[in-house]
Amino acid sequence: MTIPDNPIRIAIIGYGGSGKVSHAAIVQKNSDFQLKAVSDISTERREAAQTELGCPTFDSHQSILENASEFDLVSIVTRSDTHCPIAVECLEAGLHVVVTKPWALDQSEARLMIDAQRSSGKRLFPWVPMLWSPEFLKIREIIESGALGKIFLVRRYINQFWRRHDWQTESKFGGGYLLNWGMHIVQPILDIVSSPAIRAYGQLQQTINPGDAEDNFMAVMEFENGCRGVAEFTQAIEGLPSFMAQGDRGTLVSKGETIELLKSDPSDTEPPKRININVKGKRFGDEAAIYADIAANLQNDTPFAATVENALYGTIVLDAIRKSHETRSTVTIAPH
Repeated sequence: MTIPDNPIRIAIIGYGGSGKVSHAAIVQKNSDFQLKAVSDISTERREAAQTELGCPTFDSHQSILENASEFDLVSIVTRSDTHCPIAVECLEAGLHVVVTKPWALDQSEARLMIDAQRSSGKRLFPWVPMLWSPEFLKIREIIESGALGKIFLVRRYINQFWRRHDWQTESKFGGGYLLNWGMHIVQPILDIVSSPAIRAYGQLQQTINPGDAEDNFMAVMEFENGCRGVAEFTQAIEGLPSFMAQGDRGTLVSKGETIELLKSDPSDTEPPKRININVKGKRFGDEAAIYADIAANLQNDTPFAATVENALYGTIVLDAIRKSHETRSTVTIAPH
């Protein structure tokens, strides 16, 4: 199953902003990869790829599948509602597959891709960039060290304030901020809390964007060990810390580039000990590190941080959050 010989022959399916910056530009700088082709339905984007990358371009992923023997790996960076069908076709054609976020619209799509991956014997890499975020990795390290004691609250918050005018505002295309930002906001909480989520409550809002998809969401998750997780994306000019974790011996507050750790015994009358930790790197994940790990997995069987099992877990929780909003009730999360 591994690819012993360099380079890994890769095709990028979709050359929009993310396909260009987070995928094609990254693999071009990594000698473990050879960018063999790009496909995009847009003539303008194909012409840009030809000029910028100097590789063959196609007007659909079908042309790549017709020449599947020329490739080892494809990265799918297309509209969200197309991820699952394209991924299944590529796996069935005998190609390893990277699927950008959201890797699936719901758990039924996630399971279809996992079944196709198992049947094909190829590898499926969900794009969960927060697992390569220096901020997230440092926070997880601090929590796992026991510095905060027993954790009973983890909060994740992101705000922006700008209006979109693209397919991300349309639910029929898999748009909406729960899917677009869920892997950045909900998934880190699931990975930090060392206990399965058992219940979720969610509320979605459409505020400043056109279309019919939500541009705000808030979710509260209850974990089996009693911990609470709160995840929120809000349209706002100013906001809250990006991460907050509370334990029975301290508090952690992160603003992206600086993490403040406040340690204290609650029975102690002395002021808490404050420790500031500076964090450098890409807050939402280092794409170069992700592709380096993909290469290591394909060439050397090195474990890949974003497993399909964890990505499925995240999708199940996102489904529960959406169902909670639709039914205006708390939703029980079944073991997966």
